[in-house]
Parts: sequence; structure tokens; C-alpha cells
Amino acid sequence: MPRSRINQISLASALALAVSIPLGAASASESPITIKLLTSDVVVEADGTYVNTEHWEILARNGAAAQQAAQQVKQYSESMGDLDVIEAYTLKADGTRIPVDQSAIFTQLPQGSANANAAITDLKQKLIVFPNVAAGDVVAFTIKKHINHPFFAKYFYDNDFFPRTISIEEARGSIVVPKSMPLNIESHDMTFTKEETDSATSYRWTYAAPDALTEDNSQVSTYDRSPRFFVSSFKDYDEFARAYQSLAAPLIDVTPKIQTLADSITAGVSDRRQQAQKIYEWVSGHIRFVYLELGRGSVVPHSAEAVLANGYGDCKDHSVIFAALLKAKGIDSQIVLINLDNAYTLSEVPTLAQLNHAITWLPEFDLYADTTAGVAPFGVLLFQEYGKPVVHAVSTGKAVRRTPVLPSGATSVSQTTAMKIDLAGRVTGETKTVATGPYSITLRNLGLQILAYGVENAAASQLKALGAPGGTGTFELASPSDLGPEYAVLGRFDIAPEPELLSGTAFGMMSGLRLINTTGDLLLGPLWNYRLGADDPTPCYAGHTKEDISLELPAGKHLVKLPADSKIADDHVQFAAHWSLEGRTVSVRRDFTVTVDQPLCEGDIRKTAVKALSAIRDSYNAQISVVDD
Repeated sequence: MPRSRINQISLASALALAVSIPLGAASASESPITIKLLTSDVVVEADGTYVNTEHWEILARNGAAAQQAAQQVKQYSESMGDLDVIEAYTLKADGTRIPVDQSAIFTQLPQGSANANAAITDLKQKLIVFPNVAAGDVVAFTIKKHINHPFFAKYFYDNDFFPRTISIEEARGSIVVPKSMPLNIESHDMTFTKEETDSATSYRWTYAAPDALTEDNSQVSTYDRSPRFFVSSFKDYDEFARAYQSLAAPLIDVTPKIQTLADSITAGVSDRRQQAQKIYEWVSGHIRFVYLELGRGSVVPHSAEAVLANGYGDCKDHSVIFAALLKAKGIDSQIVLINLDNAYTLSEVPTLAQLNHAITWLPEFDLYADTTAGVAPFGVLLFQEYGKPVVHAVSTGKAVRRTPVLPSGATSVSQTTAMKIDLAGRVTGETKTVATGPYSITLRNLGLQILAYGVENAAASQLKALGAPGGTGTFELASPSDLGPEYAVLGRFDIAPEPELLSGTAFGMMSGLRLINTTGDLLLGPLWNYRLGADDPTPCYAGHTKEDISLELPAGKHLVKLPADSKIADDHVQFAAHWSLEGRTVSVRRDFTVTVDQPLCEGDIRKTAVKALSAIRDSYNAQISVVDD
């Protein structure tokens, strides 16, 4: 259950309001939403089924908060059980209690689920609409969630985190399990106690944080740093992995249809690695990925043949059909559970908290593969899948491992823009973007968006986003499904005349139809997030980016002067911005290389990154001006 209970109080209420306050010191009295009381009591049976009763009292301190708090949403998995609203009411500031009528409690699909492009999900939600809510009022409700079909029979686990941006006056809970089901406990910045009777064990937790932060600007998961707890009846991740493998293994069945398909895909190919690549590319291109996060809905994949018949599947379905096709050719594989977001730790207590995605490990070739990426070359992962702790679904051996960090030279992007400006101030030109490694996945996904939106519409939209609202253009690109080692997109553009560009007005060098992040961004951490400090760890990656921009001036015009060059060089980052003038063409090259061997920039590397990123931002403030000869 990766989502925090706190984050579920409303998709647009407490969390959204808490982080929108201007920077500055915060206290409970200043927070627009305060959780006066949250209780959560869980009673677990020996078969792993359980009932969770929650009670909420949420204070809205101003009119905007009252409007948001007046609608509360609680989600549940229909395949696992159901959810009942026991009571709900508005408690007015004068003590008047106004019950919520049953007709104001709605069962519905989560927001966006009706969209054809949304995730396929078994999630449902109860929407509670509270009457007559004003500033100073409290909305209160009690719900009971019945989990009749747990992920793993005869096991129980739970986890939660508490965002520091939410004011919480009192939160407490209990978990009661049979004496035969001892729990392993891990908690951070909150209290846990244990009580035993002859037949049951009770674990109780408490938490309070009335003074909420005004902003949480961290780049790593709340499961890596927030007040949190994990409980599990699994002894360790090895036991957890064996339980998962026992569910998945029977579904990786080589039926006649699977065997025929595997033989067809690999026809004429005898090299085993090439066979694996052919199968990988077939699954990537033919099984549509639909998102269903691990930890919600059924944790059990569909059978390989069912996935084949459907033509779509979530991450674990992808792993199953990929494994079955590989198995048909005698190639071993393992399903691997990983975090697809920004969590870089794994709790010592086994849960699915940080594990929300499934990929595949091919031991024969010593590589991880993710067919759900759709447009990733064989053996290339998404940026956020490198350097992560993972759990291999194995029946024997060690389950917890780690994906490799992104090695030097494995990813790059080059963006070359050549422009001309005429005497009317009209700018025309083209930008070519070439990417390898994870950057090629990014560029291919952009290619898919370009094709879906239309090459001319996409060009005009991108030019507008880059500050040229009157621009037109088009893109030329190969199929994003071409999974070669590099991928390229060419953009041509025509920007409406801006005569002031030739009148001595200072302006920054235009970037044409740039598609990938500004040179200097991402690899060493976010370039344009000014508020991150030296103590804020950020994901970082080894890689190289380069940008060449040239602007040819019209006859009769000249550049006033070239901006100064800038250069940064140390063991982890090399950045250079070099300006040049040849005839009437002014050019700038920005070259950026990061060399790191760890997934997070923290400690001394983060301190170096802060200084480097600040200097790189300064280099982008350089401006040029053009005047008459």
C-alpha cells in the first residue's frame, strides 16, 4: 500500500494547500488544513485477511481550505475487498453537528479512470460530500475497509508515511495480530509499543506534528526520509520473494501458442542473446503497457497466454509473458520488483512500500530489461531504474540486490541548432537532436508525442513553450519503435519577425526546437530548482550532453561583443560554454559531462553539484545584442 493514508484525505485538499503557502516559518495555526485526529485500527486474522477502521477529524482554517475539505475521497481495491462509510458529519465551529446524508456518499472510479488513456485499474473510491462547511469547521468521518483477499495468504504487512507539510495534532493506531503471526517492525520519527495476551499481540503507534512545513522540496521519496513505519509478518525479503515467486511461477507456462510464437519471433536466429533481444523487442512493441501500480489491486499477474490474448498488460504481466517466451527458447529469467519513482532505499522490513514496478533479469546475459518502457533498446533502462535496490522473485538464493548505476559513456544527447535572422527580425533554422542510452528513451517518447499530436502542431507548441509563440515548424523523425543504439529528431522552424532583436536590445541566444533538458540539467540534479541546498540529496547519473547553437546575422548588422566563456572542471563535473564569431555567425557551444558512480548526489558530491549548477545557471544569463554596422 504505497500511498500514505494522509495523502488520501483528498487529492486536492490538505497536501495541495499545505505546499502552496509562501515560503516562511509555519505553525499549526497558520496551516490551512490541520488533522485534529486520525485513528487507524487494524485487526488481522490468521489467514491474512483483516479489517481496518479509520476515523478522521480535519479542521479547515480558511474558506479555501473549507471548500477543499468539504469533499473527501478514500480509495480501495475492489478485487481485495470493500469499504464502508460508517459515519460522516460536519462539526461547525459552534459545536453543531450536521450528518452527511447517505445520498451524498458516492462510489465511483478514481479521477481519470474513464479516460481511454488512463490506467486500467480495479480501484474504486468513496466520495463523501460534506454539508455546510465553512472556515473553522471540522469534517469528520469513520470508514471500515475489509480486506478479504490479501496479496499473500497467511501473511500481513502494512506501511505508512506522514508528510511533514501536513499539520497533525494527534495520530494513533493499532495492529492486532494472532499470537502465531509475529510482526517485524521498523519505524522512523514516531513511537511504537507492543503488548501481548495469550492469543494476540497488539502493536500501537503514535505520531504528532502540529507545526507543518510550508514546503517539501526534496528530490527523494518520502519513504526515504519522512516519519514512517513498516510492519510485516515476512521474516525477510527472501521469504517475501519466495512467496511472490510461488504466485508468479505457474503463470509462466510454455503453452503451444507461446512456443509457436517464440519460434516465429526468433526464426533464423541462433545466437541466444539475439534471440532474447528479438523476444524483448516483440513484447515491447506488441504488448500494450497499461499502468497498475504494484501494491494496489491484485499482485498476481495474468498468465502468459492470457496476456497474449489480451494484447496488453501491466508491468507484472509484461514480465510474465517475456519470461514465458524466453523460457520457450531455454533462456532463464527472473521477475524483479523495483521502485520506478525516486525511492533509493529499501525498508529492512519486507513490504511493497517502495516496490511499485516489475522488470526482468536475464542472468545469462547479466542484464536487466524493462519491456514496459516500449521504446527502450535491449539492455537499456529508464534513468530512474539505475542504482536502485531490487527484489528478485526467486525460490532459492538471495533476493535483495541492486541494479547497476548508469556507467560512464552509456548515455548522451547532442542538440545542434543553426539559425538565420533576416533584416525584418524573422528567424529560420533547424535543430537536430541525437540521443543514446536512457536519453534515447526520452527522445523516443517525445517522438511518440510528436506523432500523436502532429508534426506541425507539436513544433508550434514547442516553440511557444520556448518563448516563440508566433513560430511555425515541423519535425522529421524515424519510427520511435526503431530500437537502434541512437535516435534522432530533426526540427525545422520559422519564427515570426521580432525587429527589436536587431535594434541593440539584449537577448538570450535562442534554442530553436530544443527537445531535451537544458544542457547541465538532470545528470547532476535539477538545474533550475534554486531552493535545493547542499544537504538535499538528488538523483544523479553519469552522462554527456552537448548543445551547439549558431545564429547568422543579416548583412549590415554586427554583434556588439561576445559573451564571456565559462568553465567548470573537477572529478565529477565538467562544463564549458564557449562563444565564437566567424564572419556574421555567432555561435555558442555548451558541453557537459558528469562522472559519478553512485545513484544519489549527496555529501561532498552534492556540495560540488550545488556550486556547479549555480555557475551553469549563471552562464545561461549571457546575452547578446545586434546593431547596425
